[in-house]
Amino acid sequence: MILLLSIVIWGSSVVATRIAGFTMGPIFLAFARMMIAAIILFIIHLFQKEKEKVEKRDMFLIFLSALIGVTIYYIIENYGVMMTSASTASMISGSYPAITLLVGVLFFHEKPTFRKVSGILISLCGIALLSVTSVHEQSSPIGIALLIFDGVCWALYNYIVQSINPKYSALTISKYQNWMAAAMMVPFLLLEKNMTVSLTPVSFACVFYLGAVCSCLAYVLYNAGLRGVSAFAAAVMLNLMPLSGTVLSALILHEAIGFRALLGGILIIAGVLIATLNRR
Repeated sequence: MILLLSIVIWGSSVVATRIAGFTMGPIFLAFARMMIAAIILFIIHLFQKEKEKVEKRDMFLIFLSALIGVTIYYIIENYGVMMTSASTASMISGSYPAITLLVGVLFFHEKPTFRKVSGILISLCGIALLSVTSVHEQSSPIGIALLIFDGVCWALYNYIVQSINPKYSALTISKYQNWMAAAMMVPFLLLEKNMTVSLTPVSFACVFYLGAVCSCLAYVLYNAGLRGVSAFAAAVMLNLMPLSGTVLSALILHEAIGFRALLGGILIIAGVLIATLNRR
C-alpha cells in the first residue's frame, strides 16, 4: 500500500511542476524542491535517537542513486514537463515499467519472454504515437524524448536502491539521497540562463508540495515499499502515475486530452499490462 501511495503522489507532481515551472527555471525548481526535502529530513535526523552508519561502498551506491534517480532525473523531468502537456507527461510515465524491464534484460539479467517483449513493443508504439501527434498538440518531441530518458534513469535507480535496501532503513537511504542531490544541484544552477524567480502564493505552495510531499514523503514511502519487492514489480505499479496525473491535469489545468494522445496512452498502459501480466 505504501508503494502505491508514493506513486499516486508522484502522479500529481507533474501538475505541480507545470504550475511552478511558469515562475522559475527548471533547474532552480529542481534545486528548490530538493532543498525543502533536505531541510525537512535534516530536522528529522536531529531528533533521531539512533542513527544508522552507512558503509563506504553503500554510500557510493546511495550517491549514484541520488545522482541518477534524483538530481539528473528531476532536472530532465522539469524540462520535459515544461515542453509537453502534463497529461502527455503522465502518459509517458506509463512506459517506465517497460523501460525498467528493458534495462533489466540488458544489464541485470532479467529473462525476456515473448509476453514481456510484446508489451515493450506495444508501449513503444504508444510513445511513438504521442511523438507524432505532439506537433499538432501541446507537446514537443524533444520534451517527450527527455521524459523517455528519465524512464531509463528511474529504472537504474530501482535496481541500485534494491541492492542496498535490505541493509538500511528507508529513512536513512532517503535522507542521504536528498542531501547529496541538493548539493549536486548547485553546479547545475550555473547552466540556468534565466535565474528570474517570480513566486506567487500558488507557485510557492506547489514548490513546497513538491519538496515536502513528492520528494521527502514519497521517496521514504517508495524506498520502504521496495523492501522485499523486485525492481520490476515496483515499476509495474507506476501504471497508476498516468491515471492520477492525467485526471489531475484535466481537473486542475483544464488540459484537453485529444483522441490520438488518449490512444497513445492506452497503448502504453496496455503494453505494460501485457509485459507484466505474468509477474505479480
